[in-house]
Amino acid sequence: MKYIFFFIVVFSFIVSCNKSDKNIIKFANIGYNLIDSTYIINTSNIITNGIIFPYENIQSDGSIIRNIKFKFLVEKEKSERLFYKIYYQNESYKFDESDSLSYENFYGSWSDTTGFKEVLSETVIDSFTIIGNPRFEQKYMGANFDEYFVHEDSIAKVINNIKTIDDWRKSVKEKARNNNMSFKEQAYMDAIWVLKDRRNIGNYNHPWKRNPRMGKYSALLVVCTEKALRQIPEHIKYVHKHSPQGLYTNPYSYFITGEGKKIEGVYTYLNNSFVNLRLVIKPETGVFVDKAKLPVNVSIKEKENCGSSYFLFKNALFEHFFSHENRNFKLNTIPVLIDWEKDNFSLNDYNRYKKAYADVSKRKSSWIRNVECACENINVESNFIEIFNPPSKSLDEAAKLNVGIKTRVGITYGKITAKVRFSKMLNKHNIWNGITNAIWLITQDLHQWNSRRYSSSGYTPKGNPQGERSSFSSYSEIDFELVKASPYWPYQYYKDLKLKKLSKNYDGTKDNLIVVALTNWDLASKDPENFDFPIQYIKRNNKEYEALRWDELYQALTIRTPVNHDEIFNREYYFFQIEWKPEEIIWRIGPEKNKLYEVGYMSSKNTSIPNNQMVLVINQEYHLAEWWPDPVFEQDFIPFLKNKNLGKIFEITIE
Repeated sequence: MKYIFFFIVVFSFIVSCNKSDKNIIKFANIGYNLIDSTYIINTSNIITNGIIFPYENIQSDGSIIRNIKFKFLVEKEKSERLFYKIYYQNESYKFDESDSLSYENFYGSWSDTTGFKEVLSETVIDSFTIIGNPRFEQKYMGANFDEYFVHEDSIAKVINNIKTIDDWRKSVKEKARNNNMSFKEQAYMDAIWVLKDRRNIGNYNHPWKRNPRMGKYSALLVVCTEKALRQIPEHIKYVHKHSPQGLYTNPYSYFITGEGKKIEGVYTYLNNSFVNLRLVIKPETGVFVDKAKLPVNVSIKEKENCGSSYFLFKNALFEHFFSHENRNFKLNTIPVLIDWEKDNFSLNDYNRYKKAYADVSKRKSSWIRNVECACENINVESNFIEIFNPPSKSLDEAAKLNVGIKTRVGITYGKITAKVRFSKMLNKHNIWNGITNAIWLITQDLHQWNSRRYSSSGYTPKGNPQGERSSFSSYSEIDFELVKASPYWPYQYYKDLKLKKLSKNYDGTKDNLIVVALTNWDLASKDPENFDFPIQYIKRNNKEYEALRWDELYQALTIRTPVNHDEIFNREYYFFQIEWKPEEIIWRIGPEKNKLYEVGYMSSKNTSIPNNQMVLVINQEYHLAEWWPDPVFEQDFIPFLKNKNLGKIFEITIE
């Protein structure tokens, strides 16, 4: 089969050449040392080095590959000097080469700033690797990676500076008052901010800030005469250089559809697919606790496979996730403690407690918080990670605490599939336990290096829709949220009288439906041609989705898809998939990876699709029902739980 493929490639290339040309690439073979068509990324040292292919990848025959080899044969006159260069590009997640956004595509060349090399013999053998930050962009550089490791001494040093510098101390005191915190807590938060900000100052290359995309890769071999080489612009010869306009130019666009195609003495060979890459994130490497992200007053239960050790900092593929806490947003819970898995809590009980504790002063007031001890509610096993919301042992200590983990390898685009088993949300009486299960992509970093593309209409600041718009933002988020809510939007948002009636009369206390809520946070950018509110209808194939943006300034677009609770939760595991592409997002769920079905779809015509780097969060958190109108049950009248709400994460795959 290899020889058949070889002759097909040669034939298809030669007929595309001008027969009068005296310099002909007789044949080219890219990736001839790759035995398999698909490879799983070697995750050793991926946290510090980013994604590299190959990185001592083991092939199916047991051999190890350390680079991608290519070979080509040329026919030339002895007096003629020829030069060559290899380029590669991700084909699965790209803009067409004729598109003005094709410079965003993931492309590169050799793992240094080498330009064209001279052809010194009729047969040329060379190699390359696929690496992060292939254009060697300055914005993806920063401090020595070891400085990312935050420890108690570094925190204490900054806090001491806060205390001794008058203006800084006064500023922290003012923030503490506004945030309902003590000076000690606010000083800790400010110290953490400073240490995180320092991470991006420096000239060390951080290739993991622009990781290679997964999926299919092509390779473009360019051979040219010395005369033709002089006509090729510097920013095409060297992928790290800008055009005279200060922009990057995709070499594929230049040679395939642009000016390079017209230059006499330029010969190209394109292999549309020489390798396919997959990234699999498994639990066995452990969970790292980053002290730079540790909330105030949260301790750490150090374990071998969960904690803040330097070993886990360098090797763990998962990280402890902490939700944002708003202490000014109070939760007033009824003083009732139950075991959701055993107690017979019915709708009558819910209504009885709601009436008995109608007076807010009789309830326990607090805010939705993070766990009080990192790693205490996370267990790492060989093939899964357990997470569970801390059980309340007594009413005095009772609280509603969030728990979660996130990945540490940033990605831009991909088919991201999570194999998980979430804790149940409804009991046998179909009463909600207050938990919202979520799988979501969130921006890896809020600094400038991770900015989304320019928005002509501007992005509103996350959490402040009334704020001043900015052409750039680093915030992005794509969500799966499993919530107990009405599958309908509030009736006043419908024009259809039938839907108005269904929404107004829906009683979710009578069924075991939950809503799979699918959201893209576009920060109210009005750039999409079909930007609209409140409800818009998005069609795809034979499906039509109701997508709602509450008002013109609302920062996200959401689809609600009702699903039977038991379909998801009465299994050992379930699959959730976000296919994130440059111009569309597709959400799928299913009992097996080969049995997924679509539950949501958005395109760049309706919402601004993020193009920055994100990580995946999986968490079990408490939501107020008011966040999902019309509410079925109110969080304040859901008791504190004595049981663990156990969830399991088995594997994350990016393709």
